[in-house]
Parts: sequence; C-alpha cells; structure tokens
Amino acid sequence: MKPLLLLLAVLGLAIAGLGTANRAAAQIPFDTSRNQAVGVTVGLASGTGISYQEILPSALGYRAAILAWKKGDSSFFDVGVSGLRILSDDGRRRVYLVASMGWWRRSDEETEAEFDDDGNIVTERVFDDVDDSGALGLGAGVELPLGRSAAMSLEGVFTYWTDSGDLIPVPQASLHWLF
Repeated sequence: MKPLLLLLAVLGLAIAGLGTANRAAAQIPFDTSRNQAVGVTVGLASGTGISYQEILPSALGYRAAILAWKKGDSSFFDVGVSGLRILSDDGRRRVYLVASMGWWRRSDEETEAEFDDDGNIVTERVFDDVDDSGALGLGAGVELPLGRSAAMSLEGVFTYWTDSGDLIPVPQASLHWLF
C-alpha cells in the first residue's frame, strides 16, 4: 500500500507542476511541423495500441492509445493516456517528463457441458473468463526524429501495477508519424 501512496503523491505533484508550466527553455515555439503525431505506442502504464500525440506551445502535451480486437470467443481491449511536460526541445531531440494511466481487459467465453451417466449432454453453460488490470506510471522520456516526418520515443517509467500491487520500472516505446 505504501508504494501506491508514494506514487499517487508524486503523480499529484507532477500534475500540479504540469498545470503551472511555462515554455521550456529550449522549446521551439509553435513548431507546427512537430506538434502532432499518429503512430503506435507500447507500454504498461501508457497503454498499447494506435496512438495520437499532441505537443502544445505551452510545453505541455498528451498522448492517448487504444487497442481492441475480437476473434471468435476471445476479446481484448487496452486504453491509456499520458500527460507530457517538455523539458527541452532543440529540434534534434525532445526530453520530457511523463505521467501515464492505462487499463486493459481480456475476455474468453467458454462453454461447459454437463453429462448424464450415459455420456449424453444434459446442459451446457456458457461463462466468461475475464481478467482486467490497470497501471499508473511516472517517469521521463526522450523523442528522437527518424527523418523529417517520423519520431521514436523511449521512456523509463516507474509503474504501479494493480495486479501485483508492486511498483516496477518498465520501459515504454512509441513510433509516430509527425504532422
């Protein structure tokens, strides 16, 4: 329980700092060629899936990721959001703090048959095997350009994982097309 309280306290301070942010010292103001992106994000705290990211002129930004699929009786859903505070952006790399929250749900539908003494099916019962979990994370990252219209982000995030109740360091990564 102490790791969760510590993480929530640090997350609260980070969010308070985000709200009072000024332009980062090396921020390129109104850099319209690098402020929005669509791509793929992979992370425990930030969510995994197709993502949208926007960096605002105030040195704040956000990212949202979503992934969903259904195949047969199985389904999976993952959603995550991240808040970014840009520390520096010199056009060659962007360094930032990140606060993330993610949630996923997996479901499998299974059929259980009940047989009589002769081996005949008497009844069938359908039930869902559902597993879901969430994560909160706080860390830092760097975004590196891959040419004129793509970028890769790498993050180191301390993540509170609700399944285990542990605070664990987890890497996260994104690949985005910038527009």
